[in-house]
Amino acid sequence: MSRFQVIKGIQFPKVPWFQKKNIEGTIEYVPKNGDIIIASYPKTGATWLQYILLQITSKGDYFPPFTDLHKATFMEMVGPDVIERLEGVRIYKHHYRYNMVKKNPNSKVLYIYRNPEDTFVSYFHFMENVREEKLNFDEFFEGFLSGNIEYENYFEHILSYLNHKDDDNLLLISYEKLHSNPRKGILRIAKFLGEEYYQNLYSDESLLNKIVKNTSFDYMKKNLKLELPHNNPEYRSGNSANTVNYFRKGVVGDGKNLLSAEHMKRLREKLADILKDTLIHKEWIKEWNNF
Repeated sequence: MSRFQVIKGIQFPKVPWFQKKNIEGTIEYVPKNGDIIIASYPKTGATWLQYILLQITSKGDYFPPFTDLHKATFMEMVGPDVIERLEGVRIYKHHYRYNMVKKNPNSKVLYIYRNPEDTFVSYFHFMENVREEKLNFDEFFEGFLSGNIEYENYFEHILSYLNHKDDDNLLLISYEKLHSNPRKGILRIAKFLGEEYYQNLYSDESLLNKIVKNTSFDYMKKNLKLELPHNNPEYRSGNSANTVNYFRKGVVGDGKNLLSAEHMKRLREKLADILKDTLIHKEWIKEWNNF
């Protein structure tokens, strides 16, 4: 029995909270003027970025429970009707490739990416939680390389957005750069959102410090939990939901602790096959050389 559901030629998770009608509906959804959309491959920092955006646009006031936010703004989960009902500053997210979704040049898209070693390891641990089963590490690695996995090939996903890096309404964000200098990264994001947001932070040091603190990994891990319906219909427990360890470590370079030298060699070969000589390829090579 297949672990995936194939929609529009792409493999999606085969779990109760990912309904085909919601995926098909949000793929056809046309963003409204002023919408702020987070795009990413799984486990590359979309949730972190979402809370940064919520904090910027609310002047540090809005920090909702993660499960509530997930059920209101994650397109694949909630479908187009829920997104359509969003009010105020409309911020929502998805894991679709660039060419899978409808566009509006008067909306803003932020795409966050993360080095492939850390992405793979984080994704592996997350999917063990989601599937509620022990996964074979090497099999999952082969799926990650070949694209025979939920959301398919990571490098091709990145390339779909990288090809549009010069679009005025698209901002590419490096997880590693944001991690190493969150203040600088948050100001850059605010500038992209609009001059008013930038000036709010630039002129108010205490507000900027508050947002940096509230979106730190330790603060978010302590204050945010994700609960999902159980994937296994035979599950028997007093709990009706599966509490997922969404925030595991949040560090840079952890992938090297679990991946062998052969794993890393093959990841870098796949990276070179698809993203060779791009700015992201050069960026990651420089980071790896500095470790």
